[in-house]
Amino acid sequence: MALSNSTENKLFITGYTAKGIVYSLIGIFAIAGVVGGAGGSGGGPKAVISWIGTNPFGQVLLFLIGVGLLAYCSWRWYTAVQDKKNEGKDKEGIVKRIAYAVSGTAYGILSAHAFKLAFTNSSGGGGQSKQDIIARILSESWGPYVIGAIALIMAGVAIFQLYRAVTNKHMDGIEGQQLSHDERETFKKTGEVGLTARFVVYGIIAYSLFKAATMDDASKFKGIGESLSYIENQSYGAALLVIVGLGLLAYGLFMFIRARYERV
Repeated sequence: MALSNSTENKLFITGYTAKGIVYSLIGIFAIAGVVGGAGGSGGGPKAVISWIGTNPFGQVLLFLIGVGLLAYCSWRWYTAVQDKKNEGKDKEGIVKRIAYAVSGTAYGILSAHAFKLAFTNSSGGGGQSKQDIIARILSESWGPYVIGAIALIMAGVAIFQLYRAVTNKHMDGIEGQQLSHDERETFKKTGEVGLTARFVVYGIIAYSLFKAATMDDASKFKGIGESLSYIENQSYGAALLVIVGLGLLAYGLFMFIRARYERV
């Protein structure tokens, strides 16, 4: 069932604002861990959401971020099912639409995590980790092939981030919008930097999935938080982590700008 244009835009704005908050905090924590001298990359999306719950009015904030992430999940699924981007029904179009649904599902799981913390007042512990899930898949005879396929998908996602940055495809969403030169340049630069940072992080995630599949070892998998730790442990890791952290902060700002200026 098609939604009204007003409802579509509300989902879009709410969802992208929530995503912007999460990525901005991931970037800020990564930078603060280095600049503040405390060490540590700050963690991934779940760690950020758990931190939100520790603040004054944490339960309310968790509920609001849960609603926002659920809106993003809904928008991505709606985009896939209704073909809002006119991808079509050929092989390439179907793959892209499946990717939208998978992305939406990931944020739906993150939304559920936020709601769980909001309503149970827990610290966020317990439950299955991604490594646990990967270990269960790898225990099956077909498991390494599935994880290998996921690794290929993640590698494709990483490359697509860089492609959008290099070709300025991220600018398509503001075509026809009345933006000033400075607004347009800000949109362009935050998108370029942010998407490049996502390329780096998603590339590490894809590589870790390949290692998990080929070595039959789920502990090789790295999520966003572990990928940032991996960067930090390299030569000149502190400097690299600050650069990537700034990139992820830029990506968060890019999400805010999209929520402000793009209309669907």
